Amino acid sequence: MSNDLDDFIDNLDDFVADCLEEKKPARQHRSDPDIDSILNDPDLNQPFHLSKSAGIVRNSGPKIKCVSLRLGPPSFTSCPNMRCSKCDCAVVAFDNFHWKAEVDYLFLRNNYPDLGRLSGMLDERSGSRAYLCQCSSISVHCVGGLDSGLRWFCAKH
Repeated sequence: MSNDLDDFIDNLDDFVADCLEEKKPARQHRSDPDIDSILNDPDLNQPFHLSKSAGIVRNSGPKIKCVSLRLGPPSFTSCPNMRCSKCDCAVVAFDNFHWKAEVDYLFLRNNYPDLGRLSGMLDERSGSRAYLCQCSSISVHCVGGLDSGLRWFCAKH
């Protein structure tokens, strides 16, 4: 019995040694100079965020997350990068507009985020800001926290 065990261990040692000696060559990838130059471009390896007025804006520092979200009128600076955890869409704000009382989920779902299509349910009102995602909307006239029914959060900026 001990001979069988010794033979097994010897065979196992030989097998492991053979496996370690037989290293497979690394898989060769085709190289495309155009793709390589794009991937090695130092400008593309920097973090950035989108801005409507300036196009792409480079951001060299760490991203910031708002501690608590506050909504407010156009004179108030609210979080520029809110998202909804319910519909997974960005929150859009329209300055100097107010939602009509009859705006509903289906209307928002079908027309988000096009101002031209949403304008049928928006009234112009100076000093007001209309917020929406694809499933919820709110009009704000003064600074305040989030309504309990809204599932909006800061997506860092």
